[in-house]
Amino acid sequence: PSAATAAATAASAGTVAIAPALAERWNSIVCGLIEQGAVQALARELAWSSGLLEIDELSVPPVWRLAVEREALRLPALRDKLAQALGTELHLELVAAVPDDSPARRDAAERARRQSEAEALIQSDPVVRELLDQFSGARVVPGSIKPV
Repeated sequence: PSAATAAATAASAGTVAIAPALAERWNSIVCGLIEQGAVQALARELAWSSGLLEIDELSVPPVWRLAVEREALRLPALRDKLAQALGTELHLELVAAVPDDSPARRDAAERARRQSEAEALIQSDPVVRELLDQFSGARVVPGSIKPV
């Protein structure tokens, strides 16, 4: 089956796997667009929450297929704004699917990693350990630790 057929089949099944190289490329592009202020509002959300499924370089212009979970983001106007922000001659095709890798998912994973690291650091701190041992009712309040 063609990549488009595979993407459509995967879309009906739910989550689709994004190739690591394409995920890395898309993350880099989207972070650059956001840092430059080239995308705002819903076009930014479209870029942030989508995953790059495929680039068809044989088409003229090239076709970039994005997995987009939320129907409200799969609007032609948003697609066109994002395509314009990318600054190259290409056609974006938005596929109804949940990407397993997107800039938003990467950001959430990084925040969770930092949170877990901060909690582990506090729990292993000698002063905190001593206070917890010294006071029987003492505890670290869940949700009170924030990474810096």
